[in-house]
Amino acid sequence: MGKMSPVDKAALRKRLQEIKESIELCATAPFSRVLQMPQEELKKLMLNIGEQRPTREPGNTMRREVMKLQGLKFRAFCRYAQIWDTVGKQYEAMDAAEARLHNHRGATVAELLAAIDVLKKYLATSDKILEHGFDLIKMLHDDEALTLRQLVSAQAEATVHRQDRVFYLIEASHVTISIVKFCEAVSKPFKLCTAGAKKICRKIRKAKKKKGKKGKKGKKASGCLTG
Repeated sequence: MGKMSPVDKAALRKRLQEIKESIELCATAPFSRVLQMPQEELKKLMLNIGEQRPTREPGNTMRREVMKLQGLKFRAFCRYAQIWDTVGKQYEAMDAAEARLHNHRGATVAELLAAIDVLKKYLATSDKILEHGFDLIKMLHDDEALTLRQLVSAQAEATVHRQDRVFYLIEASHVTISIVKFCEAVSKPFKLCTAGAKKICRKIRKAKKKKGKKGKKGKKASGCLTG
């Protein structure tokens, strides 16, 4: 296989970046945004999902599919979209919690436990994405909602991946918390000793100052008598 030209390498890097952005969009974009995307942005979202049905119609393909749904199918979509968007509001807090657990240097036990609580909340609420998403996919068929089915399937895959990552991070953090607890317990007596030593030093300094002032007064008094 021949070497790639600089142009080919640049094109490959661009393509990989587009796929990366597509995966990120699928995993995080709320439906309130997806249904308002122009067609070009929607293509970017769907880039890594599967074969797309060619269309020359203006507007958002997925929005047209949703608007054609009726009765139970439309209500099932609305319920799923609401769950997806609601759970998605936790992502920012989750990112901060994961960063805290990965970079735990200087963190307290309370901070680590708070981060774990954030991740446990996600695990408890994200199962609804899988439950309602699976029901929605079963209710729809490709002829009426190919794009929507592909996206919901990709969202389920992203959710499972995120759940696995969060679960293993929580499990690994139990060891971290034990170490931090031990360090806090060991360092506490030394902190108390340091505080006690500082208190004693302050008393000694005050005593020296008082003694120095008394010595100066005594010298002045003796000088007056001899003078």
